[in-house]
Amino acid sequence: MKKAINKRIIAIVFLLGFIPFLNSCTNLTANLSTDPVNVTDPSVIAISKYLTGVEVSLIGVYEADMARLSGMWSGYFSGDDRQYIGLANYVTSGQDYDGEWSGIYNNVLENTMLIKTNARMQSNNVALGIAQAIEGMSYGLAADLWGDVPYKEAIHYPAITTPKYDGQASVYAAAQSLLDSAIANLALPGTSTGDFLLNGSVAGWTAVAHTVKARLYLHTRDYANAITQAQLGIGSVAGNLMATHGESYLNTFNMYYSFMTYDRSGYMAANSYAPALLDNTKPNNRNNANTDETARLNYYYYPGGGLNFIAGAVAYEPNVLCDFDWGNPTNQNGFFGGTTSFPIVTYQENQLILAESYAKTADPANALISLNALRAYYNTGAHVNSGYVALGNKYLPYLYSDFASGGMENADGIAQDQALLREILEERYVTFIGQIEGYNDMRRTGNFLKLPYATGKTDFPRRFLYSQIEINTNPNVPKTNVGLYDNVSSFSSAY
Repeated sequence: MKKAINKRIIAIVFLLGFIPFLNSCTNLTANLSTDPVNVTDPSVIAISKYLTGVEVSLIGVYEADMARLSGMWSGYFSGDDRQYIGLANYVTSGQDYDGEWSGIYNNVLENTMLIKTNARMQSNNVALGIAQAIEGMSYGLAADLWGDVPYKEAIHYPAITTPKYDGQASVYAAAQSLLDSAIANLALPGTSTGDFLLNGSVAGWTAVAHTVKARLYLHTRDYANAITQAQLGIGSVAGNLMATHGESYLNTFNMYYSFMTYDRSGYMAANSYAPALLDNTKPNNRNNANTDETARLNYYYYPGGGLNFIAGAVAYEPNVLCDFDWGNPTNQNGFFGGTTSFPIVTYQENQLILAESYAKTADPANALISLNALRAYYNTGAHVNSGYVALGNKYLPYLYSDFASGGMENADGIAQDQALLREILEERYVTFIGQIEGYNDMRRTGNFLKLPYATGKTDFPRRFLYSQIEINTNPNVPKTNVGLYDNVSSFSSAY
């Protein structure tokens, strides 16, 4: 391993000499053609090229800056160097969100509009449906993070240079409508060439669209519709929408890996809440007679640190081990390893939407069935790389009596239904390690799990700030109740 590490350090020094301002946000779009082609003319570029590009941009939205920042705020990571120390302690301003805002609006939504134009010209309903599914997902995420955002007047440049902002509820409704259109169009003739996320599977994209609808209904507390849509959603891990990765720096790396080992080594560790919750040697961990989280802990995190050359005491680091760069066996690659696929929409989330929605509609029996179905999958060990399973992997089914006062999952004697809900939300929390959805859960539930704040803080960030570029150029940006600690409207009432 030492030889591999030394080779990696040499590579880093060499690259930094030529690329001093490298930013992982641009890694997936490096080396694109600069030929003088009007790429905004849908008659010039094939749909497949647009579709591939949009999917690459979608990975950047869900896997890069937004995921890291929200991950620090929700206890998945810690900021350990440079600006990440400040960001982890809620020291942030509008310019920190310029890339995030542009990633959704410029990189994804502008290009889905081009796909839709081209697809309609060619009567390609499937490509149109995939574009609408990505649009609905992206507008929903924008509403999650910022609340009121442009929708009706968005992506109409140069006709509209300063789009008006739509209310969060209306943007959620528009996202649902886009997803409905996606589902309808996916049932019609067309092709999906260029789709590398689901390899052109119409059934796969249809299920993803239903799960995204369920996600957004959960966010708006429409639990009945969340259940209906999740029942039509992703039915097995084979249907997961995953960002696949490879061994090429500045090209195909897992974006967490690129950031933590090549671009900004040492900036971010995991001296944080999530790994301690999984670690059976720590107080108040979530292991019990039916549950052994040791495999998951070691797949996601590296106890004791030592991977990213972080100075000082490190309790845990994100597990960035990967065979091609570290010399470890493939089956010991970590969740944040260079070639490890990253989850965007999954069966795991779909099951937990069902579990939470049933729990919130006073149906503990079905809530438990949904939770135990997911635990049965985890019990196979397939949720982690196989090299970690032998360390400890057990997820036996729960009984409702386990959540009674004094039971296995209710040592503090809260109401039985609330104890079950707590377990479901806690399972969501550890399932979403590294994903934006964990931060969304923290906000929309009013921090039901009582996740810790940054040291010395009495509250946590309730929203992303509006992009400074947007503030400087668009007079329609909302100016009141949009501070870091102001809830977005849909998450403002009691959970």
